Amino acid sequence: MQSLPNYSSLSRADKIAAIEILERKQELKKERQCLTAYESLYDWQTEFVAATAHYYESCLCAANQIGKTYTGTTIDAMHLLGDYPDDWVGHKFDFAPLCWGLGFSMEKTRDLLQTALFGEYSQGAFQGGLVPASRIVSHESASGTANAMRTVRVKHKSGNLSVIQFWSYSQGQHAIMGDVVDWFHVDEEPKDQTIRPQVLTRTINGDRGKGGRGIYTFTPENGRTSLVIKFMDDPSPHQFFMMKGWADAPHMTVEKRERLLAQYPEHQRDMRTKGIPMLGHGRIYDIADEFIECDAFEIPDFWLVINGMDFGWDHPQSQIQLVIDPDQDIVYITHSWKASKVSANDAWGATKAWSQHVPVAWPADGLMHEKGRDVTAQQKDHYQSAGFKMLADHATWLEGGNSVENGLYEILDRMRKGKFRIFRGQIDLMDEVRQYHRDEKGKIVKVGEDLLDAIRYAYMMRRFAKRKGELLVTPKPYIPAPLKSYGGNNARSR
Repeated sequence: MQSLPNYSSLSRADKIAAIEILERKQELKKERQCLTAYESLYDWQTEFVAATAHYYESCLCAANQIGKTYTGTTIDAMHLLGDYPDDWVGHKFDFAPLCWGLGFSMEKTRDLLQTALFGEYSQGAFQGGLVPASRIVSHESASGTANAMRTVRVKHKSGNLSVIQFWSYSQGQHAIMGDVVDWFHVDEEPKDQTIRPQVLTRTINGDRGKGGRGIYTFTPENGRTSLVIKFMDDPSPHQFFMMKGWADAPHMTVEKRERLLAQYPEHQRDMRTKGIPMLGHGRIYDIADEFIECDAFEIPDFWLVINGMDFGWDHPQSQIQLVIDPDQDIVYITHSWKASKVSANDAWGATKAWSQHVPVAWPADGLMHEKGRDVTAQQKDHYQSAGFKMLADHATWLEGGNSVENGLYEILDRMRKGKFRIFRGQIDLMDEVRQYHRDEKGKIVKVGEDLLDAIRYAYMMRRFAKRKGELLVTPKPYIPAPLKSYGGNNARSR
């Protein structure tokens, strides 16, 4: 091991020279902080950088703590400086651009974007950011937020000044009108859906008439908003989408994952850890009707069939039929029915045509006594007696438990992949699909989900589905009773 130099033996002049060398090394380190950041990016981060060269809008929908904002600010800093390395794969500006950085509030913009780019602001100066302090020419403070900047000017490689302006969504779309913008970075998705169109309007003539471009970096806390749906399900040729989670970030150790996971509510875990934007508030099955509905057709005999039931009296009790195409692994809902204040016999009469001989999945409350009836039998038994072929046990997953979230996730995933279809004409069911939602806290709103609950029970118990051909009961041939004889001796005797 190489020994450290003995500075005590140096002359005063040599000590001063050594200190100057160390200070210069520190300055050089600061000068190339942005390059160091780029060199340290993971492969998927470099892929996102590369997307900006080919797409006008690039969206990084990511889990917490994996470096999404760091990815974005590295790109921002490179544009402000113009010091692109030889292996830079992203978009390049050959001039000093006007950039926008946008966040939920000026506090968030300051803490997440401004600090990453320029470091801490203290005593009138910046220190410690991706952009070296020596390149910061001037700045203007934002009113109302301590140490938050409205504008920062940076000496660009071209010799001109690049500019970044910081904006908050809380100011509204009218506050962010202004100049022609060459580059934008939206960090944290705005709930106000008018913000993005306003930003895009500012970029139309950006990049010297070629059209400005930009990035979105956020954890999808707002659920599947119109912006997320557009990028995920229906991107234009000018839009790029990337979803990344903890598994893509080697710095997320097992210990750190376990510690953070314990802090997240269950309904937020997929969003926080995988970047999946399905568990925020708002509509749960936010898929267009045309991607779910299909025309009815005759079900082949080898396909699998199972029914689902949700008990009810004051709220509707419901019946559905779930059919599985085993070859394509597509689930179809072929029948549905619901009604309030009806008996088990009434339900059987309404659904017998498609319920006879079909196994029925049912919830745990089927073990309770039926409401509105002074009897000792359980609800399940009443429906069994009425004619329904009730499964022996209430609905659970194969591995045990009856988690609602698992069902929602799997069904939504199937909808997105075109593997969950509903026969056209089931008005009540489609109304439930459209209205099923979460509140602002991510909690499912338990109103008008009766048929959807029945679907979930059938889906959970689909391992007990039967082939349609096995359910067909061949009618016994009709054999008339022998005719009674009214002749013979008695007749002759008369």
